[in-house]
Amino acid sequence: MVLLKASTTMNASDVQPSRLERSKHKLTDLLELREGAATGLIAYSGSAHLVMPLTRDRRIVTAMAAEISPEIMPVDGDALGRALEEAARVFDRAGVPGSVLVIADAVSPSQADGLAASPPDLPVQFLAVSPPNAPIDSGLQQAARAMNATITELTIDQSDVERIARTAQTEFRAAPLDEGGDKWKDAGYYLVAVIALIGLAWSRKGWVVS
Repeated sequence: MVLLKASTTMNASDVQPSRLERSKHKLTDLLELREGAATGLIAYSGSAHLVMPLTRDRRIVTAMAAEISPEIMPVDGDALGRALEEAARVFDRAGVPGSVLVIADAVSPSQADGLAASPPDLPVQFLAVSPPNAPIDSGLQQAARAMNATITELTIDQSDVERIARTAQTEFRAAPLDEGGDKWKDAGYYLVAVIALIGLAWSRKGWVVS
């Protein structure tokens, strides 16, 4: 499961074209490396929402991610804990093993404290979206330590996503023993309706996308 942060801080342009847009590019690169592997997508800011349950169709995940922005999120902020809980629920319902990638620029101190007090039972890794040579956010580092998570720094080449893909192949939470595998059927597309409406609006005749 990919947890993509979509707060207003991700609009910062210290990473070109913006932190959020670069994150989407990296997600696309990762999906290409993991062709055929099941991937789901959760968007979070001040709330967390399942955008796409587990699917092997990377084109759908890429298309849905492209429409995510702070403007469509109900609340601005940082609800990483709730996003991790939602990821765990997806794996439990699907009955499959898995791990989590968090793509974020920072983790708020309150979220880091909460994760330190009650870390999720999930293998987690972070892609830290920050400018070259800039220090990694201290809250993100604290959260990673609490969850024994690896942190990969953003790079200009594909070495970051290659490392993430290798880690995802070796670290995952086992499926519950009483659950079968390969049965991810989920109707919880909380943001799909909003994203679909946005897509319809932009496709209307006379609308211009810059």
